[in-house]
Amino acid sequence: MIMNTSNAKPSTILGGLYLLMMLSFLAGFFLLSEWEGNIFRLSTFTSLQLKEGIMESEEDRFVDDSSLRGSLPLAWLMSFPNSGTSYTITMVKKVTGRNTASNYGSESRGDDGMSASVLAHNGTAAEGPPFWINPTSLTLSRPSKGFILTKTHCGSRCNNCSVSKYVENHALFLQHCLEGRYNIIDHNGQLTEKLGSYEKALVKRAVHLIRDPFDNVVSRFHLHYKNLVKKNKIDHIAAYPRTREGFRRFCYDMGKLYYSEEEHSKIYTDVFDTVKNVPCHADFYRYIQWHNLAFTTTLDMRVPSMIVHYENYTDNFNRTKDTLLAFLGQEGVYNAPEFVTGKTYRDYYTADEINAVSVLFSKLALEETWLNTKHYFV
Repeated sequence: MIMNTSNAKPSTILGGLYLLMMLSFLAGFFLLSEWEGNIFRLSTFTSLQLKEGIMESEEDRFVDDSSLRGSLPLAWLMSFPNSGTSYTITMVKKVTGRNTASNYGSESRGDDGMSASVLAHNGTAAEGPPFWINPTSLTLSRPSKGFILTKTHCGSRCNNCSVSKYVENHALFLQHCLEGRYNIIDHNGQLTEKLGSYEKALVKRAVHLIRDPFDNVVSRFHLHYKNLVKKNKIDHIAAYPRTREGFRRFCYDMGKLYYSEEEHSKIYTDVFDTVKNVPCHADFYRYIQWHNLAFTTTLDMRVPSMIVHYENYTDNFNRTKDTLLAFLGQEGVYNAPEFVTGKTYRDYYTADEINAVSVLFSKLALEETWLNTKHYFV
């Protein structure tokens, strides 16, 4: 991790807790490797900060830890939904010719029609997450070294939901990072959904994706619209078209639905009046909380983490790709798929609304979240 101590901005609400965790964590685990002016490097954290022209990487030994049930260790791909997960997974698979994994069984179908668990190896039977994505692919082999990139959205990410559904603490967030749903055939021959989880000891690295919060929130609406189309919800599609106006109308209706609960919720103390008229303001709260908890989780687990901003794929694609592959201990063999640029939606918001969201971040974001998102408000 690269931390700039000259412009760090602690959270006014949660900063004390974060600082205490950081200090105890550094004292107990990290060794300060070197100072460079006001920047210091921690040898176990790799950070990709192309926005500021900074990139640091390290040489690591990639070991097949056979104690982990015979599987290679996992590298989480941690993302608040719609922040570049699909492209990152696809790019790694295409470039390396190696498969990746997911916590979610719906993304995995083996020869028997069931989800193919990563933990099943050498002829042993296993069920539960994580699962190989596209396990029957004839063009992908399974990684033989390094880390298995594994998709997880963790928790605190519901869409169009009440406050009680998305407020989480660190322990619950970690639990969600380690679990996923999948289908099995029960003893009656019926298809049954199960919720499974795995040990956090399997996770040895984390790739943390971050996208412009305004683009991220609008993209989540686009996913909602896509699901409406799939379900042929004609009335909803007409009410909320995939346009700026449709987005703002959707956010307005959701805001009315949960207005009273938010107004009286302690989590919105001191910020509700500021953001209550911002379209889909609750999604910005969820965004901030998600990244706060993601940073806290990887620090607590003491795993090396790599931060990838979505715009890195546009600003410096090759360096982003190569550094990510090195972090995963994988080799690039094939050409990367094209990254489609231009998915920006800042114009869906007014200048006053953007300023209100900036105030929300200044009050709720932990230091590390703010350091990695403040350039979106310049």
